[in-house]
Amino acid sequence: MRSISGNCPEKGKRPMVLYHAISSYQLLEVMLHRMAFHQREKAVLILPDFIVGKYPQYRKLASRRFFDEVYLFPYLHIPHRDEERILQDVIRFYKEKLPYDISSFSEVYIAGAHFYFSLYLLHCRIPFAFFEDAAGMLSRPEELHRALLKKFPVHAATARKYGLYDGGHPLVRRIICLKRAQTRDVSGEKYVDFSVEKTLQALSLPERKKVIRFFLRHRLRAQGNSILLTQHFANLGLMSEEEQKRLYERLRDGALRGVRLIVKPHPDDTLDYREIFPDAYVIRQIFPAELLPYVFREKPEVLYTFDSTGCENLSSHFRIQKIEREKDGE
Repeated sequence: MRSISGNCPEKGKRPMVLYHAISSYQLLEVMLHRMAFHQREKAVLILPDFIVGKYPQYRKLASRRFFDEVYLFPYLHIPHRDEERILQDVIRFYKEKLPYDISSFSEVYIAGAHFYFSLYLLHCRIPFAFFEDAAGMLSRPEELHRALLKKFPVHAATARKYGLYDGGHPLVRRIICLKRAQTRDVSGEKYVDFSVEKTLQALSLPERKKVIRFFLRHRLRAQGNSILLTQHFANLGLMSEEEQKRLYERLRDGALRGVRLIVKPHPDDTLDYREIFPDAYVIRQIFPAELLPYVFREKPEVLYTFDSTGCENLSSHFRIQKIEREKDGE
């Protein structure tokens, strides 16, 4: 990638680490990673500006000391034009929004690496640790690419060009993933196993409560013996909203007929499941599915899903029932 501005600053010696996250799962992941490995270092977090819609309380990440400082990166203000102009915007916004030279961080951890912030690291030749996009997604980079390609072809092409789906770029020095969820070889030294499930379990009760309380103020009083994890197929461009609705209606009338159900919508799923499942308890609060074992007064036993990555970190807490996804007309 051609340099647009002058040389990047020389490396500093200040003990700071930088995290970047995009999704709800990634936010939980970097919170836990910081608690487990970088509690003593100063930690700075970059979040996308559009995450405010889901978590307007994001400032509590700093006030409750999950991170020392949190900054919103203005992704909504970066047009999906050509790569050169995208990089110019990223460079400008980094310098406007963050008070630190990128080279002053001793460690850089990037979740959501296929987003444009990574271009700044490549531009400055900064090595970084790469978090897989979701549990098991390291082995399914084409799935990630297809979803992005539907709506944002320039973004998708740029991410593929620089190996930002699977951590293939030479500046990626470590790949952090859930190893048991992979179908590719992750035995090399470059691959680091990290389980959100095990890390949550290892926390003390006060620490875990602190994490949960960022996302949820109170435990859920939901009644039901089974949970349905929904997926945001329409939002990803994999089907229309009407097709997604029909998919879950068939599930209601088929495999889940008569089940006392609790519906946990994906954080990015906008479908109204109260209309589809009128007899179910539909969770309105937005939080990562990985917290489900800890948020009920009476925990359900079974979890239903098509192929949600959220279930990969829940296998020791629920009986997972994966459902074959039928297409319209079948």
